[in-house]
Parts: sequence; structure tokens; C-alpha cells
Amino acid sequence: MIARLFGTIEETGPDWVILRAGSVGYRVLLSPYAMSQIPSREKEFSLRTFLLWGEHQETPLLVGFLDAAEEELFHEIRRIGGLGPTKAIRMISLPPASFWEAVAAGDVGRLRKLKGVGEATAKKLVAELRDRIPSLLPGAPFPEGSPSGGGVPEGASAPRGPVAAVREVLVAQFGHSPSEADAMIRRALSRNPSARTEEELFHEVYRHGVD
Repeated sequence: MIARLFGTIEETGPDWVILRAGSVGYRVLLSPYAMSQIPSREKEFSLRTFLLWGEHQETPLLVGFLDAAEEELFHEIRRIGGLGPTKAIRMISLPPASFWEAVAAGDVGRLRKLKGVGEATAKKLVAELRDRIPSLLPGAPFPEGSPSGGGVPEGASAPRGPVAAVREVLVAQFGHSPSEADAMIRRALSRNPSARTEEELFHEVYRHGVD
């Protein structure tokens, strides 16, 4: 599995680049968002990558991402029935945090502006992704009704809210992985957005635990 490439941009197309890594050039499919962020040719560059090769594909497809947030968003979209990987990557023309913000707000109008997204697909994105918002990632939006706001910018100071406190307990004391703790808290907040204290949130988390 090719998970990451480091090299220089040799050639660009409308939705792809050829990244030279050593003596090999890899053609990588990118989202409109990633295409807008790539550096000039011959500048050192790296991409996270995911190799797709199914029974209905004639050739492998190497998809690239700027960071983990974009890769996670891609996988969440492609899991929606009727979309798939090619449609998913072409929909990402917003920064991942902005995409999730539109989903959290139910902003169908904004989502309709994405490539290949009509009214029905925009509504489907909201319905399918709203309970999967990565609210505990730095800078990403919290679910509506969360007892804490969005991520705190690097270098800023803010009091630790109940979400961060409960997450720390789940990871440090109860042995859950960070991603598992995030999922548990997201589900708890989705079930009970009115949980405002550490005690209330922790109780809601452990009413159901991990799926």
C-alpha cells in the first residue's frame, strides 16, 4: 500500500498531478481543494495517498490528500451509497473544516455549489454525515448544542471544557484510543446535546459505551 509520497511536482492536469518521488513519477488524483493548494513545480511536496483497485477498475487509482483531515472526509463521503471514490474526491472543493461546518449547519445551499452535487445529494450529505462530524479535531466545528465551542487556535488559551476533560479521562484513565474516545463523545452529544457538565457528559457516554 502506498500511504505517503514525498517529491516534486512534475506535471499537473485539471484534477491530478504527477509527483516525482525518486526516479518514479506517480499520477495522483486530487480534490479541487488540494489542487488549489499545491506548490509550484520543483518544490518539495508531500501527499498522503490511498490506493484504490477494485474488480470494476481497469487500472489502480491513487488518490492524494493534503492532510489527515482531508483523507478522513474523503472516506466518510465515499461510504455514502451511490457516491463512491471518484465522486467523493471531486466534491471536496472546500477546506475540510468548512465542509463539515456546512454539514453541521444543514447548509444545503452551500453544499449544492460543490462539483457534482445537486439538491438530493446535498440533502443526503447532511443526513448521512451529520452524526459523523469529527468535532474533536483541532479547528473543526462541534455538533450543534455541544457544551464547548470549536477548537482553540494554536497559541491561544482557553479554559478546558467538559468535552476535553471527558476525552482526557477516556484516553488516559480508561485506555480508549483518541479516535475511539472522540466517537464515543460525538455519539453522546448527538443523543443528548443538553449535557453541559463533565458529569452529565460522562454519564451519557457510558450509558452506551463503544458500539
